[in-house]
Amino acid sequence: MWDKNNIMNENIAVSVQATTYPDSVRIYRANVPMRKGITIAPRGSRTKFFRSDEDNEYIYETNQERAIRRSRKSIKDYILCNDFDLFCTFTMGTERYDDENSIKRLKNWVKNQRDRNGKFRYIFVTERHKNGALHFHALFGGYNGKLANALNPNNGQPVLDSNNLPVYNFEEYTHGFTTVKLILDKGSKTNTARYLQKYVGKDLTATFGKNRYWASKGLKKPIKEDNPDFFYNGVKPIYSHINDHGEMFEFVRGQSPEIDAYIDAHQP
Repeated sequence: MWDKNNIMNENIAVSVQATTYPDSVRIYRANVPMRKGITIAPRGSRTKFFRSDEDNEYIYETNQERAIRRSRKSIKDYILCNDFDLFCTFTMGTERYDDENSIKRLKNWVKNQRDRNGKFRYIFVTERHKNGALHFHALFGGYNGKLANALNPNNGQPVLDSNNLPVYNFEEYTHGFTTVKLILDKGSKTNTARYLQKYVGKDLTATFGKNRYWASKGLKKPIKEDNPDFFYNGVKPIYSHINDHGEMFEFVRGQSPEIDAYIDAHQP
């Protein structure tokens, strides 16, 4: 019986792995069973092979490439497993070229907002502008602070985005400039993830401690199970991919009672 509190043996042979999200499950079936816990790397080398979480291919990568890949994967997993309703950007008005101070002021503002308006979910990433200033992109979920319509400084009219939808500002942000847009299509979480993932690149090293992103505590993550039973047999996947090492299938809620039961029993 599956138990999320169980600790898996890191040296078991894994022929099938299931990764479960709130409304879907991804199955990877390897041609040759994978031995977990083994890293293939020359001694003393700064590069090594890894088995991709996305397609399980062995790829040669640098430490930096591995850190970027893992950051992007973590961001996507957080977004697929949690609800966010605001796209946000933050720019410091003064001392914007001082990275350490900018991050400190941003974190203090977030802490102040959670103290004043209640806890909310968030994920932040950074972008380096051409002028050298640090810029922040974020997703918020369950934020209860005040928003105000963004106004055009030239005519005082409300600002609209490219889809003719209103743009907002955080009323209680006094460190510079913000933009806030509502996430209306919450069913397209993959597109939402791409919004943040694209800013995690080689031009920036870790800016939030050891990470390239900053996420609130307690966000849900997908549940992984090694060698699950074949609950998906006889169900046509909505997506499949085959490579030299194995095959991947994706199923979504509503396809069959068996798929629904597995997803319900393995909720993040």
